[in-house]
Amino acid sequence: MLVYDFTQIPLPIALVRHRLLHAVTGLWQQVAVAAYDEGEELLSRVGPFGPVPGLSKAVSVHVGKVRDRGEGFVMPLQWAATGSTELFPVMQADVEIEPLGAQASQLRFSGSYDPPLGSVGRRLDRLLLHQLAEATVRALLKQLVAALLVEPAPDLAVPTAEPKETRPAHLR
Repeated sequence: MLVYDFTQIPLPIALVRHRLLHAVTGLWQQVAVAAYDEGEELLSRVGPFGPVPGLSKAVSVHVGKVRDRGEGFVMPLQWAATGSTELFPVMQADVEIEPLGAQASQLRFSGSYDPPLGSVGRRLDRLLLHQLAEATVRALLKQLVAALLVEPAPDLAVPTAEPKETRPAHLR
């Protein structure tokens, strides 16, 4: 099944790239766990299953090698539940980031997964679980934007100009 969503972030692409690749430690893991939690909450509200004891809600995220694409870039992503993995699909996706002018960027998520449990899983996916996947991807993008908007520690900030002169004006 295919899943697609996109959102905007009011940051220039260079800053988004820097924060995604360097400044925010553990970013993908934190974002994926929050998105999965939001998706699980949705399932318990709308689905026939509710919270099922013994199923793990931990997720594992693997980010592949970044590829440049014009002014933007693409991050391959694999996202999987841990624990009872036979009940959860593995998401293979690309997160593409492109500039939207000088001060904004667009994040696009294009992913696919195979529903677990064969033909029963495919029917459940058509009835309910695909909506859960879409909601989880929306939550992932929302959490990603929120994390990227947080100013990283000063030693990880992207320099925006030449360093300022630190000597007093009368000594310059």
